[in-house]
Amino acid sequence: MASNSTNSTGGDIVDDLLNGNPGAAQDSSGIATKAFFLNLAFAFGLFAFQLTGFFLLKSSGLGRRIYQPKTYLVQDRLRVEAIPVSPLKWIKRIFAIEGEELKLKCGLDGYFAIRFLRAMVVIFLPLMAIVITVLLPVNYNGGVDERTINVNGELTRFNVTGLDTLSWTNVAPAQANRYWAHLVCALLVISWTLYRVYREKLHFTTVRQQYLTSPEHRLKASARTILVTNIPSEYQSEEKLKALFDVFVWNDDRSRLHVWVNRDYRDLRALVNLRHKLTHQLEKEELSILRRVNKKYLKNGRKEAGEKRSPPTSSDTNATAAGTEVEGGTARRRVAPASLNEGVDDNEDDAKQDQRIAEAFEADCQDDKQLWHNYLEDSEQSTVNVIKQDDGSLISVPWWKFWLRSTDIVPKIAYLRAEIAHVTPLIENMLQNLDKEALFKRQNSAFIQFDRQMSANMACALVAHHKPGCMAPRFLHVAPHEIIWPNMGLTSFGRFRRKCICFILFAGMLFLWGIPTTFLGILSQLQSLREDTSYLKWLKPWPSWLISLISGPLSALLLALLIQLVVPALCRKLAVNMGTPTRSRREVVTQSFYFVFLFIELVLVTSISSGFIAVIGSILDNPVSIVTTLAKDLPKAANYFFNYLTIQALGFSGSVLFQYLRLLFITFIWPFHTQTPRKEVWLQTTIPHQMWANVFSMWTNFAVIGLIYSVIAPLVLVFISAVFCLFWIAYRHNYYYVQRNKVDTHGLLFEQAFSQLLLGVYVLEIALIGLFFLVRNAQGQVACTPQAIIMIIVLCLTAIYNYSLERVMAPLRELVPVTLEDTAAEAEQRFLTDGANRLSTEVTQGGVDGADDGDDSSGPASAAEKPGTSVRSGTQPKTSKKAQHDRAKAMAATAANARKTFSRLSNKIDARLIDNQLNAARQAGTSRKRMLEAADQLGKAIARYPDELIDLTPQERHAELRAAYQDPVTREPQPVVWIPEDPAGISEDSVEQSKKYGRALRYSNAGAYLTKEGKCNVTQLTPDVRSDWLLDWVL
Repeated sequence: MASNSTNSTGGDIVDDLLNGNPGAAQDSSGIATKAFFLNLAFAFGLFAFQLTGFFLLKSSGLGRRIYQPKTYLVQDRLRVEAIPVSPLKWIKRIFAIEGEELKLKCGLDGYFAIRFLRAMVVIFLPLMAIVITVLLPVNYNGGVDERTINVNGELTRFNVTGLDTLSWTNVAPAQANRYWAHLVCALLVISWTLYRVYREKLHFTTVRQQYLTSPEHRLKASARTILVTNIPSEYQSEEKLKALFDVFVWNDDRSRLHVWVNRDYRDLRALVNLRHKLTHQLEKEELSILRRVNKKYLKNGRKEAGEKRSPPTSSDTNATAAGTEVEGGTARRRVAPASLNEGVDDNEDDAKQDQRIAEAFEADCQDDKQLWHNYLEDSEQSTVNVIKQDDGSLISVPWWKFWLRSTDIVPKIAYLRAEIAHVTPLIENMLQNLDKEALFKRQNSAFIQFDRQMSANMACALVAHHKPGCMAPRFLHVAPHEIIWPNMGLTSFGRFRRKCICFILFAGMLFLWGIPTTFLGILSQLQSLREDTSYLKWLKPWPSWLISLISGPLSALLLALLIQLVVPALCRKLAVNMGTPTRSRREVVTQSFYFVFLFIELVLVTSISSGFIAVIGSILDNPVSIVTTLAKDLPKAANYFFNYLTIQALGFSGSVLFQYLRLLFITFIWPFHTQTPRKEVWLQTTIPHQMWANVFSMWTNFAVIGLIYSVIAPLVLVFISAVFCLFWIAYRHNYYYVQRNKVDTHGLLFEQAFSQLLLGVYVLEIALIGLFFLVRNAQGQVACTPQAIIMIIVLCLTAIYNYSLERVMAPLRELVPVTLEDTAAEAEQRFLTDGANRLSTEVTQGGVDGADDGDDSSGPASAAEKPGTSVRSGTQPKTSKKAQHDRAKAMAATAANARKTFSRLSNKIDARLIDNQLNAARQAGTSRKRMLEAADQLGKAIARYPDELIDLTPQERHAELRAAYQDPVTREPQPVVWIPEDPAGISEDSVEQSKKYGRALRYSNAGAYLTKEGKCNVTQLTPDVRSDWLLDWVL
C-alpha cells in the first residue's frame, strides 16, 4: 500500500497536497516479470512466516487466549470445540463448518460476511478459468511488444514489456478484430456478475426473513418495538402516544402497548461517568498501596511486621487462631474474602449521611492506625491539593494552577473515597426524580412496544402524522444495547444540518488526503532526498540501515494504519455525528463513507495521472471526458494492482490468522503492567469484535478492482481469486473461533456491499466504451465502433436492471411480509410451549436449589451476604424497607419488577461461584497452569449467567422486556471498589475502613487476590456486574 505515495518529490509537494498524490500506479506500467516475481516471493515468505507462527501457537496456552477464546470465554450456546492440533484436520474443520452453525455461533453478520467472500469466489473463479483462457493468447500472440509497426503510413515504435504483454495494450493495430473477443468476455463478466448479485440479494432476503420471523427473534423486544423520532410536542406523553398507536393492537387495548418517552439525562450521565472515573482512580491507588506493602511484607517476613503492628485485640486473636495457615513462612488467613460493606445503616437521612462522610474523610486524613501505616511512611502515599467548598465537597487543584497552591494537601485515597461518597447521594436523588420535567426534559423521540411483531411492522410502514416530517423517520429492529442515546433528542432540522456538515467534512477528507500521503511519500524517498535537498542534509550522518527502515517498512506501516484504522474511525465518527440512532445503522453509514473513500483514493487517484482536482474540473466542464480519462489511464495502472492484490492476498490473510498485534500486546505489554482486578477481568474476558464496516468496504473495493481490470488486464483475475480464497479461510476461522459481534445489522452490510459492487461494473463499461473508441487499425481509423455502441447499450441496460432490482428488493429489506405471519406465530407458540415444558422439568429436578431462594439471611447462600451478589440494578447489600420504597418510587415499575425477578437468578449464580471466592486466597503463584485455571473459572462464571429469553419464566421474561428501553444510566448499578485480597491483610482493613462512609461507598475484595509477584489474579467477574448482563445482547 505504500506504493501510492512514492512519486512525491520535494518540488511537487504543493501540487501533491492538492491532487492527492495522483497517478502513483502509472509508475508500475511495464513492470518486469523478474520484479513481479520478487514481490511475489516476498509476499509468500511473509505469509509462510505468519502461517507457521499460527500453527505453532494455536494450541498452546497463549494461543488458546488469542486464537480460540470462543472455546471457553462465551456462554454455552456460543461455545465451539477446540481447534484441531493437526493443520490438515484444522483446514478440514474450517471447510466442514455449516452455514446454520455459522448463524448460531457468529450471528447473521458473521454468516453473511463469510457468504460474501464465498460469493466473490463463485464470481471470480469461473471468470478466471474462462477469461484468461480466451484473452491471454489473444493479447500475447502477435502483440506489438517492442516492435516498430507501420500505422497509417508512419512507423510507430511500441514499448509494451513485462506483464503488459498479457493485457489489452499489446494487441497490434493490424489485428483490431481481436477486440471482439474482449467484447464477448466483457459481456460474460457483466452478465455473470449481475446474475450473481441478483441471486445473493435474493438469498439475503430469504435468510433475513427467516431470521426475523424465527421464534427466538420474535421473543426479543427489538422484534416488536419501533423508534419514533421528530414527535411533535403535543404527542410527547405516554397517554397520547398510546391513544395514537392503539389502532395497531387487538381491540384498541392500550394495555398491550408500552411506551418509553425519552428524556435528556445529560446531567445524570455526567455524574455517573464521574463516579466511574473516581472509582477506577481509587482502585489504582488502593492497588498501589497493596503492592508496596506486600512487597515489604514478603521481603522482611512476619517478624518486622509484628514489631510494628499494634497489639491484637482478643477478637483478632480468636479469628487468627480459628483460621490461619502457614505457607512459605508467611502466616495467611484462611477465611472467606471480605465482601461488600455489611452492617451499614441504610436508614440515614441526607444530613446524617453528609455528616458521616465528613467525619469519615477527616478520620481518613488523620488516622495513622490503618494497617498499611505499619509498613509505609506517610510521605509514601499519594496526595492531592484540594479546595473545600461550602457544601463540603472537594475540588482538586491541578499542578499548573500555581496561584491556588496554598490549599489543603490531603491523602489521595481519602479524597477519592469522599468524592465517591459525595457523588453517590446526588445520583440517588436524581434517580428518585426521573419523571420531573424541570430536571430531565422530554425529548422528541420515543420507543413503542407492541404485543405482536406484525403490529410494529405496520406502525412503521404507515404514515403516522398528517404534517410533513413529523413522527418520521421510524426505525425497526432497534436492539437496546445498540442505541446511541445522545442522538435521541435530535430534531429533523438538526439532523439535516449535521448531515450537511458531515458531508462537507468528508469531502474535505478526500481533498486533504494528499497531506499525509505526501508526507509518507517524502519518507519513502528519504534516502535520495537527504542527498539532493539542502534542508535535509542534517540527515546525512544517520546510518543507512535506519534511513532504510524509515523509508521502507515504517512508511508502509504508517500508511496502512492510516487507511485501515484512522480513516474508518473518522468515518464512524462522522456517522455518529450525523445523528444515526443505533450502532448498527452507524456501521451501515460508515460502510458507505469508507467504501467511497477507498474507491476514490486507492483506485481512481492512484490510477489517474492528471490528479484528482484536475479530473474533477474537467468532468464539470465536460462530463463525457471521464470516458477518455479512464480509457487512457486504467490500462497503465494494472500492474500496480497486481502487486497490491498479491500483498493483500498473502500478507493480509496471514496477519488475520497470526494476529501479531494481539500477540505483541498479550505477550510483551500486558504482563509488564499491573492492572486492577476490574481491568484484569476486562483483559481476560474481552473477545475481539469485528467492525463490520471496515472489512466489508475493503472486500468490496478489492472486488471492484477485479471487475474493472477483468477484461483490460485479465491476469488480475488470478490475484483477486487468490485474495478471496485465502480471505475465506482466514476469516472463517476468525469469526468461528475468535471474534464475536457486538453489533448485528442482520445482513444489511452484505446487501449494501452488493449494491456497491455494481460500481465496478459501471466503471468497466465506461472504460471499455472509451477504449473501444480509442482503438485504431493499421490505417489509423477507429476500428471498434460497433463494440463501443454495444457497450453503450449494455451500460443503459445495466442501469435499468440496477434500478429495477433495488426497487423490488427495497421493501423486503426492513419489513416482514404479512404472508409469513401465520406460520411464524404457530412456530412461536410451539417454541414457547417446549420452552415452558423444559423449564418446568428443570425446576422440578432442581427443587433443592429452589428451597434456597427464600429469605433466610442467616444461611451461607444469602443474597445479602454472598460476595458478588448482583441484581437488576447492580450488586447491593440488603437494604431497609424505607430504602426499597424510595428506590421503587424513583424507578419505573417495570424495572423494579425486573430487578426482583432477577434476584432469584443472582442467588443461584452466586451459590455456584462461592467456592471460587473461598479458594482464591490459596492460590499464590502466577504459573501458566494456574493462569489457565483462573481463565477457566472466568469462563465457567460467564457460562452460568442466563443468556436466552427462553431460559426465563414468562413473568421474568415479561419484566425484562418491560425494562428493555429504559435509558441504561437510570439503572446503572452503584460501582463497587474492587481490590484484591493480599497476604498482609491490607485489603480487609481497607474494606473495614470504608464502612465509615456508609452506603455511599462500597468495597469488596472477593474473587481477586494479589500474588507474590504483585500481580492481580481474578476468579470471578466484577462484584457489581448485573445478573442479566448477557440478556442485554438478546433483547
